[in-house]
Amino acid sequence: MRRTFWGRAFVASSALAMLALALFSVRLMENRGEAQAAKPQATAPDFSGIWLGKGIQSLSPSDPMGKKPTGSEPDISYTPWGLQRLKAANPATGPDQTFLNTNDLALKYADPDGYPRASIHPMRFKLVQNPDFIYFLYEYNQSYRPVAMNRPHSPDPDPTWFGEAVGKWEGDTLVIDAIGFNDRAWLDPIGHPRSESLHLVEHWRRVDHDTLVNDLTIDDPVAYTKPWNGQLTFKLDHSGDLHESIYTATDELRFKNDILNKQKENQSGK
Repeated sequence: MRRTFWGRAFVASSALAMLALALFSVRLMENRGEAQAAKPQATAPDFSGIWLGKGIQSLSPSDPMGKKPTGSEPDISYTPWGLQRLKAANPATGPDQTFLNTNDLALKYADPDGYPRASIHPMRFKLVQNPDFIYFLYEYNQSYRPVAMNRPHSPDPDPTWFGEAVGKWEGDTLVIDAIGFNDRAWLDPIGHPRSESLHLVEHWRRVDHDTLVNDLTIDDPVAYTKPWNGQLTFKLDHSGDLHESIYTATDELRFKNDILNKQKENQSGK
């Protein structure tokens, strides 16, 4: 009897010890998991602030002011469709500029600049970021561009002025992938065309405290025979908050009537 009793007691105590050990192991693993979760994740670079770029006229690195003859840039290779669209453009800048007869929709009808043209406008924009979105808030015409972080594109995004942009961090670089553009906006003031097949990839880097650099790759097989690259540089602006700056079709009409037409009258009266 005693041997049986002590044998059973030993088995019971052994089982309790194993159960306690198992519970301790589970709790230890939970504590480790909680500790790992509590560890601060690697923080993304801070791009927030108000930024100002140069008022260039062309995304072509070889001709940023758009002074070369139409379609002659060595770094851009056009399809017949793309070259035809470029030659049909009547920009208000460049060697063939014509403000009165421009067909630049952004000037003639105050249409949105679209993207990437909005970033090369000689006015400021503000970057606001959180883990889920990065927002580009443009001073000109109070427009904005959301970049959804760490998610895929929609299966078939509708064509829009600014496209659909998704982003991710690769070390200190913000990589933005954008599709879903319409073909109504120009890439830049000089009139480089875009189609609904445009695929834009950007690599944003903060090279120093006061400088952001955006390296763009423009891949549009309808307009260009091969992808081409551009680069934009922005400086941190310390002058204060953004201000309202809205351009409307009535502003365009007033400018023509009050300034351009008077200039014509003065010239003809001489």
